[in-house]
Amino acid sequence: MDQMAPFVIFLLAAFSKTLASSTFDGARLGMRHVDFGGNFTKDELLARSAFRSSRLSLQYSSGEYMIELSIGTPDPQPISGVADTGSDIIWTQCEQPTSLYDPQKSQTYSALPCTSNACLHAPNPVPNQCCSYSITYGSSTAQGTLLSDTFLLGDTNPVSVPEMVIGCTTSSMATISGADAPTGIIGLSRSEYSLISQLGVDKFSYCLHPDKDTIHPMFLGSAAILDGPLVQSTPFVAPQGSTYYYVNLVGISLGSELLSIPQSLFQYNPSDGSGGVIIDSGTPITRLVPQAFKILSQAVQNVVNLPIADGSKYNLQLCFSLPSGSKVPSMPDMTFHFNNGANLELNMDKYMTQTNDGLFCLLIREPPFTQSIIGTIQMENLHVLYDLSNNMLSFAPAECDKL
Repeated sequence: MDQMAPFVIFLLAAFSKTLASSTFDGARLGMRHVDFGGNFTKDELLARSAFRSSRLSLQYSSGEYMIELSIGTPDPQPISGVADTGSDIIWTQCEQPTSLYDPQKSQTYSALPCTSNACLHAPNPVPNQCCSYSITYGSSTAQGTLLSDTFLLGDTNPVSVPEMVIGCTTSSMATISGADAPTGIIGLSRSEYSLISQLGVDKFSYCLHPDKDTIHPMFLGSAAILDGPLVQSTPFVAPQGSTYYYVNLVGISLGSELLSIPQSLFQYNPSDGSGGVIIDSGTPITRLVPQAFKILSQAVQNVVNLPIADGSKYNLQLCFSLPSGSKVPSMPDMTFHFNNGANLELNMDKYMTQTNDGLFCLLIREPPFTQSIIGTIQMENLHVLYDLSNNMLSFAPAECDKL
């Protein structure tokens, strides 16, 4: 969510406490998919995921997975925030109908002084309100106040972590629906005030199961362990302090054919932050910049000998019409080749889907921005490790429901 960048700039210089001094070591968290328990059909789930992938301006309620944790003492108040590797801070709604957190009910809540650097340099402060902020998400806004409180983390043997900096949003125009909808953001980037950095851990991992009605495990710190002969690794290519987790995608194969996609289409430009390929927990469907998508979609069309169909109802760009009663055509594996020899192999079910109304669609589309993004659907059934100390992304096949 690149709309958070102004907030990050002031947060990076806002406080002087040493985050790495936290006694937090590690924990296992549970994540829920945003469609958990929604009783949606397969086609409805597809349309909802594709819609979230195609939005021109992301809103915080459009993420895919929610982290559940608790804030405050002596009675911890549970909240649910979007797990977002592209966001830099943690914030939740307060004093709103959908709120779950009331800082006044917590004995460990602490307001930040109005004369602190954070308050004096807050972006778009609300007039006459101490330490206020205003964050813009396209046509939506989130306004509130910075504070600190104690977090309770972990689905088994929860760990108490004091003095966590959090934004308390008291006014929001962003879309929220349903009693179990997320009420904020859990930033997982490498920036100083993400959940990862505030905890002082140097790694985290998650494993996403295709079943939307299961609990997906996330591991923080020492609990994030990935080893074995099937592990593949590729380095992050952006600077350590960047918001996004960029990787170097060097090519794409369909079957044995290496597609003629220029590597330059996937290169990150450090001078202005444009281009590159991002691993993102908040985007369901992989998105490739237009020229790369055009080459890939043509290669798929060359394999699928069916008439092109309109897939706009699912927000997908390439669909084929399946004759009634026919089976989907056999498709070769697709492989994303990364630097360091890491290969993300996708069988047909990870990049094509059949709908109940007779369409056969590619689960990859163009992005609304300048970056390509590897989405969560393509990362299902993989244990994915973000190793920040070694600046590496690692992944291996896994039975996520058994971790």
